[in-house]
Amino acid sequence: MFIIPIGTKSTMALKPKLTIALIAANILVSIITIPLMLQTESDLFKVQRVRLARQIELYVKEKPAATILGAPSQSAVNGAVGQIEEAKDFRSFQMALYTTLCALGISPQEYQSYEKTLRVRNESFYRATGGEAEELFGEWKRLVAKEAKITDGSVLNRFGLIASRMDRLHTFFTHMFLHAGIWHLLGNMLFLWVVGGLLEDTWGRLPFFIFYVMGGIIAGLAHSLQDTSSTMPLVGASGAIAAAMGAFTVRHFFTKIKLWYFFMFFIRPYWGTFYVPAFVFLPLWFIEQVGFHYISTYVGATGVAYMAHIAGFATGLFVALAIKATGFETRFLAPRVEKTQVEAGVLRDPRFNRACEELDAGRVDSARSAFEALIAERPDDVELIQDVAMLYREKGLAAEQAALADRALKLLIIKGKLEEASRLALEAAGVRNGTPLNCQSMMRVAKWLGEQGRHGEAHDVYRSIIADNPPAAISAKARIALARLLSEKMNGAVQALRLLEEAHRVQLDPEWESAISALETEIKGKLFSHQN
Repeated sequence: MFIIPIGTKSTMALKPKLTIALIAANILVSIITIPLMLQTESDLFKVQRVRLARQIELYVKEKPAATILGAPSQSAVNGAVGQIEEAKDFRSFQMALYTTLCALGISPQEYQSYEKTLRVRNESFYRATGGEAEELFGEWKRLVAKEAKITDGSVLNRFGLIASRMDRLHTFFTHMFLHAGIWHLLGNMLFLWVVGGLLEDTWGRLPFFIFYVMGGIIAGLAHSLQDTSSTMPLVGASGAIAAAMGAFTVRHFFTKIKLWYFFMFFIRPYWGTFYVPAFVFLPLWFIEQVGFHYISTYVGATGVAYMAHIAGFATGLFVALAIKATGFETRFLAPRVEKTQVEAGVLRDPRFNRACEELDAGRVDSARSAFEALIAERPDDVELIQDVAMLYREKGLAAEQAALADRALKLLIIKGKLEEASRLALEAAGVRNGTPLNCQSMMRVAKWLGEQGRHGEAHDVYRSIIADNPPAAISAKARIALARLLSEKMNGAVQALRLLEEAHRVQLDPEWESAISALETEIKGKLFSHQN
């Protein structure tokens, strides 16, 4: 049965860019390093199988025949050694080694003890006897050196956190971005996605990043202090993620975590989702890690850094409790988060609400000054400008409303948001006796509406421009554009001609008079040919 966390029931105010960036960084590093690790593993395997084969031969050479089960012949030893050397993968290699040890009557403990003995010997031990044993030991030593060279140059050893080499301070950071395989990576990133985004949204990106890194460092340190002589590299983001899980337990105690389950009942699969509160799921996970840690102390190394998980979770728990108890979040983190959300436009600036109160109280000058200060800080915030314009309109401040509506319309056009600009222009076109918007901007919107095939809406905007008595050149352009729209797209040739007749009564430059006359001639010609 599988139960996997895949999300939460809470929503975030801002996109979790840092959490996404951390996940992307881990994935990118893994794309580069996992193939290198596999190549190192392959190279190491090729050397190890030959070295262990030489080790078997040395053992047989050194031990008296009576101590070896059945005193195997040289051909039998050669055959067993050949099986080890020709193993194609680690599993077949282990089987060949195990079979050989059983055939020779050598226990694994005795074999491991012999290897430790060989590692402290040097060539002088065999010089007295000379012969084949000396050659075998020389080759064995060269293979050991080659193994060491491959291991030392591996990604895991260079960037993983090794307890016996804690003086390499950079590895306290780099180990958090290395993963031993695809499933190790996916498991960690899934947990990071579940708890990281909401903590980032609550504390802010920089505080969360500092917390995440420090949690990973403390978890790595706790793991390393268990056995400072260990040469096994620690890799993975699980310590830092465990810290985030501990903090999540405190800060989002009641948040429901979405879990996906899958199990087989006889031959029928079942799957689905359900929700569990954070205060249930995350502490249970922590208790499980503590239990596994104690079991591993009896059964031996399992390859999982349970102490890093435990220390990370405890660190996150402690930090979150300290932040809550000292009021650090309320006094320092929350204002920064609020400012970020205001700048992103997902939260209304408190000063906006105060300005609204001033306006409602009739203190127009004070409200106007406050609104102007807000707009000066965010001159490209179209939504803010439109909201203030709407408030001015409700209070009958027509000139102020029109100035802001004009500004909003221009900004929308500049940003290429012509759909929003058309809504604003159509709203202005539908207001009778209102203050007209900038006629050039309205012309741009009307043209765009016509290009989109929204001829009726383009007609209304053009009519609004003409009705607002713009300068003569704009009036002529609007009438010509509307006449073309009527005659070509709306079967309104007669209305187009009437519109152009009206244009002759406007004092225009000869150039515009000529253009209007030419269009009249064109429309009349089409109308006459259609009637015939």
